[in-house]
Amino acid sequence: MQRLELRIEGMTCASCSGRVERALAGLPGVEAATVNLATERASVRYDEQRLSAAELVAAVREVGYTPVLAEHELGVGGMTCAACSARVERALQRLPGVVEAGVNLATERATVRYAPASASP
Repeated sequence: MQRLELRIEGMTCASCSGRVERALAGLPGVEAATVNLATERASVRYDEQRLSAAELVAAVREVGYTPVLAEHELGVGGMTCAACSARVERALQRLPGVVEAGVNLATERATVRYAPASASP
């Protein structure tokens, strides 16, 4: 089981937080989802074999709210082919809290978008 802590903007009332909580809890693979209106945070326990952090973020967006994500750019040396960059990208995407990762072989840079409360750069 994996845990995702996510800050969410745009919720103004209990109905808003309830809508987000239902959207998250209704996804296959979610064991528990709680949304706190006062702190603007969602906490989700989910099976990472059945669901990704990106799918959780998409569910929040689909009901009209904005998940707050951070972006970090990293230098990645030693890659010699597309298979190398794909391997690095897959490894980054498996890290807790990572929503999206992209690796550019030519520039030797990786860009990672993640939920700051669940991951660190």
